[in-house]
Amino acid sequence: MTSARPARPRRGLSHAALAVALGSVVLAACSPASDADGEPVRAGTLAAAPATLPDAVPTVVDTDLGGDDLVALAYLLRHPGVDVRAITVATTGLAFHCGTAVDLVADLLVALDEPAVPIACGRPQRGERGTPFPAAWRVVAAEGSGLRRDAASLPTEPATAAELLADAALDADGRLHVVALGPLTNVAETVRTAPEAWHRLAGVTAMGGVVEGPAQDHGVGEWNSAADPEALDVVLAAEGVPVVLVPADAVPTGTPDALRAPVVGDVVAARTTGTWWDPAAAATFAEPDLASCDPGTWEQDASEPGRLRRTAPDGHVCVRRDIDLDALARTYAEVLAVDKSAAG
Repeated sequence: MTSARPARPRRGLSHAALAVALGSVVLAACSPASDADGEPVRAGTLAAAPATLPDAVPTVVDTDLGGDDLVALAYLLRHPGVDVRAITVATTGLAFHCGTAVDLVADLLVALDEPAVPIACGRPQRGERGTPFPAAWRVVAAEGSGLRRDAASLPTEPATAAELLADAALDADGRLHVVALGPLTNVAETVRTAPEAWHRLAGVTAMGGVVEGPAQDHGVGEWNSAADPEALDVVLAAEGVPVVLVPADAVPTGTPDALRAPVVGDVVAARTTGTWWDPAAAATFAEPDLASCDPGTWEQDASEPGRLRRTAPDGHVCVRRDIDLDALARTYAEVLAVDKSAAG
């Protein structure tokens, strides 16, 4: 399949060979498979991605490349209102090895027939209160994505993740948004080391925290936050840029049928979770009307990493609440549409 989306200009790319490889890939028809719930993964191919809109939002996706990150990244790459300018990797999360993480992105781009984007990895240092993800989870993220390993790969940028993010912010004339799907280490480093670039951002949307829901595995409030709670504190305190948090307990449980589409369905089939936190965060960024938002000043409970509480009604942080599963399913189906004209 050849995507209808025009190739977007990419600054600083020197990997023409990969661009040729991406452009020549045809999405193979998938044989029927089942996910962890025994539900069939939809066979066939994805429909051509919609052409990127002229007013699409320039975006950097910061990710630690767990399975739900890959689904969210696929959604953002294909959404016509989002222009993914770069990808930064949070190596304080599930993606602990930069080379493996970059290969995962390459596999996804090939499978989606999407053009290459600049990619850079962040520093592995977390704050003193940070809790590493369990080793078994990190191995599964690296080796069990469900995507086919392709020979193509992506060269990383010479800059760090924070430097690439800062450059993108300065180049985007105040329009750049960051969608953070893992620990906020790279975003916090941008706050600390590139304040001018931070204040040029139009906004940050991050999946992280919990408000009223129970603690997650191993007693942490929420894992993206617990991996580097100091980074979350920095972002919550950094005024001047609107921050939207999508907490774990705002995301409805269940796997919409649209997430069993080709490519993303392979990722879904490889996982056991029944909740898709990062795709929900990506969807509320692209379609803000999907959920309500509680604005104010928000802080993190020092005794339970990720537990959020509002301390004042005014502030630069807004926390999403009441995301509707049916509305999520509709936008997933629109963006991850199946090509019904192709043979299964």
